[in-house]
Amino acid sequence: MTSEGVDQLTVRLGATERHSFLAVVTDAMLQLPSYVPDLVLSERELARYDAFRFAQKRAGFLLGRAAAKRALAPMLDEETWPAIDVHPGVFGQPLVRHEHALGVDVTLSHSNGMAVALAYPAEWPMGIDLETVKVDVAATVLAELDPSAEERAWLATSSLPPAPACAVLWGAREALGKALKTGLNSPLRLFALCGITQSEPGGWVGGYANFPRFTWRVTQIGSRALSLAFPRDIEFAHWPCL
Repeated sequence: MTSEGVDQLTVRLGATERHSFLAVVTDAMLQLPSYVPDLVLSERELARYDAFRFAQKRAGFLLGRAAAKRALAPMLDEETWPAIDVHPGVFGQPLVRHEHALGVDVTLSHSNGMAVALAYPAEWPMGIDLETVKVDVAATVLAELDPSAEERAWLATSSLPPAPACAVLWGAREALGKALKTGLNSPLRLFALCGITQSEPGGWVGGYANFPRFTWRVTQIGSRALSLAFPRDIEFAHWPCL
């Protein structure tokens, strides 16, 4: 497999520069001969894949792992995807096993037939999330988020409809949980956003009320919202888009 179509992102911290790689895989791509499980998954991943009872679960697993392999392959200088093993840690966080994996991490997400993955230098923790904007569940999700006073003020004054506003609040929190490698295994108010600012049409940036060393960015593309949480002092030479 090749890294064609993978977006290389230059990341800077002061005078230090590193590369990360963003990959996207869709359900349609899984129909290609090069995306059959044997050409994507490691031996251990194949065992997990075969153990799933439902076809939808298998498809989601393959989708996420294919995105992770696309992102990791150029980072690890590895063309054979089954040689890269991505397995879950105790909180479900993806852990990379490969001879060149020291200092390399990956974060991934999938939603509604699309998966995204970001391979990045482990010393700069990042988390990615992909949400599909759903009007019918927005009110329920917003209530579950238990918004802070600042978030409620933003909801009241923002011109955003409930569905994309919900995707901003949820996606940025989910991305932080992945960057911390614990997921949202704490009261959701702990992950509350602050300083929410529209950076461009369909784009928002801000910080975290209780995690001041992290920042976040959310970009809406069609019916989806792509969120990334990353260290506050990190700069991207350009911003990814789907």
